[in-house]
Amino acid sequence: MVNKSTRAQGTRAQALILLVSCVMCLISLTGCNATYPKETVKESVIKLCKQEYDVDVKVQIEGRTMAIYLPLTDLMDYSFNLTKAASDKINDVIFSAARVSLSTDANIEFYCVIAHDVRMPELQVIIIKNVEDIKRLFAHDISRGEYMKRMLIDLRWSPQAKKEQVIKEIFSKMNVDTKWQDQVMADFFRTQPAGIGDIGYWSGQFYIKDITLAEFLAEQVVNRIKIEFREAKDLKENFILKSIKGSYTVKGGRNILNFEVLADRSAAGIGNTIEDSDRIFAAVLSVTGQVVHGYHFNDFDAVSVVDQHAGRSIEVTPAELESFRKHKKKLEEIGK
Repeated sequence: MVNKSTRAQGTRAQALILLVSCVMCLISLTGCNATYPKETVKESVIKLCKQEYDVDVKVQIEGRTMAIYLPLTDLMDYSFNLTKAASDKINDVIFSAARVSLSTDANIEFYCVIAHDVRMPELQVIIIKNVEDIKRLFAHDISRGEYMKRMLIDLRWSPQAKKEQVIKEIFSKMNVDTKWQDQVMADFFRTQPAGIGDIGYWSGQFYIKDITLAEFLAEQVVNRIKIEFREAKDLKENFILKSIKGSYTVKGGRNILNFEVLADRSAAGIGNTIEDSDRIFAAVLSVTGQVVHGYHFNDFDAVSVVDQHAGRSIEVTPAELESFRKHKKKLEEIGK
């Protein structure tokens, strides 16, 4: 799904690179005069999408995160792939958001595009990008392939929609008066998301948060590990990845990157549980090391990986993670 939705970005991305390169040159020549002032940044995105692509969007900013809602009438085809028309419109909005984000004096670090089919609003496509990654791409500091790995793209059911559906079923069983249902829902169950996984748009309301780099990287590691389990020969031949969750938490005054992996052993990969866990630990730590190194991220005290199938875990320090990334230490020489 993600691959199909991103292939169409090639031509548009090339045009964007050329355009933004010119924009960045102009910015350097004109000092701090912003093309899109922070006071009207939301209106700028709305106007740009409408005037240049005839697309109607809604925009909301939460801290350093800008969210753009795009309603569509043709999001998915019969095989649940993005239609070409939907891909084109999503790319147009991404293009507009990038232009504004790179040419504003507003402190925008992330932008998030939320697209859904108005006929089936529970199903949403969420795309999150880091503005600094775009700048690094244009500066040739990262490759196009690396840039594609750095964006978060997800097709999922709206978390808020699922929550409200459950609550409404409870209301029905309890025979709660309909005139009170919406008020109770608004007072207790329509809250802003705690994590990236809860971001979305539902029933006329944005559900967004001020995304931090730490949680963005945790989600990015999760996406990359999913790719590893699909493409790396040793992993795909021996494991079936059932789920993986990533988070950034503060425990006892320590900042920790957490990853919980549930991977079933395939018929061909049945073997020693400790050896299997070590394969999983090595894969997760390898990807995590690459990501934190690529972002020069050091605001963490440990990386914790849990193999839920075997009930084993490992915790490594930043120094140990870097030694493992550089192949200076083996897995058995790090962690506790």
